Amino acid sequence: MRAVPLDLLQISRFRSPGPLPWPSAQAVALARTVGFVDPVTVRPLPGAIPPRYEILTGLRHWLLAQRAQLATVTIQPRESLSDDEARRLVELDSAPTLPDPIAEAQAIQAEVEQGTSITAAGRVFGLSRTEASHRLRLLRLTPSVRIRVATGALDPGKARALVGLTERDQIDLAQRIAREDLNTRQVEALAKACKQGDRHPQANPGIPPPAPAKDPNLVRLENDLAEFFGTRVTIRYDTDGRGQLIVDFVDLEILEGVLERIGYQS
Repeated sequence: MRAVPLDLLQISRFRSPGPLPWPSAQAVALARTVGFVDPVTVRPLPGAIPPRYEILTGLRHWLLAQRAQLATVTIQPRESLSDDEARRLVELDSAPTLPDPIAEAQAIQAEVEQGTSITAAGRVFGLSRTEASHRLRLLRLTPSVRIRVATGALDPGKARALVGLTERDQIDLAQRIAREDLNTRQVEALAKACKQGDRHPQANPGIPPPAPAKDPNLVRLENDLAEFFGTRVTIRYDTDGRGQLIVDFVDLEILEGVLERIGYQS
């Protein structure tokens, strides 16, 4: 085994498309503390100069090293594997694993309680300020709803919309999300109706009829910007090209995270 730079490794072509097994905040913090991660099993890519490697097992360790900002990772090369053998190893290594957003939030909160700023705590756990603020909002959910988030039964983005509701409303809406497969916009609309005193909101309160399909390039740009800022972004424009770029935020912590991303300094 030997240590090599992270950029000499690449994801195997045999890995099925899907979410990558990004590490939890606790794993990132531990890796930064100890300074290393577990070895990655690889096989050399033919003809690559300098030598490059295909990841067979331990993809999550390579991703953890990235998030922990380590320079190298230890590899265990396997020189003589056939494609079929490599494919089987990659498939075995690709069993889905989901991070626990509640555990991440609790770890960030512990850092903040020790006097660390949200920005610094997010950086320690491999998260932006906006992402860290989103995690902390989850701790304001009622315990039974937090359990749904922790086990993957409730998407964190949908769960955030329930913050600020009564315990009963949070539970009722969490059940409706699962029962009716509501999307994030529907959940936000239902939560808004509850906050305004509507005790029996309809499935689509305040949601207008479907708008004409957007230009796919515009949708792609909105998604890219949303990922960059860590919050929803909407682009509106009229026929003469004038328009608006709308960046949503639910509190000042999220706004400060957005401003930080664009380089604003007060």
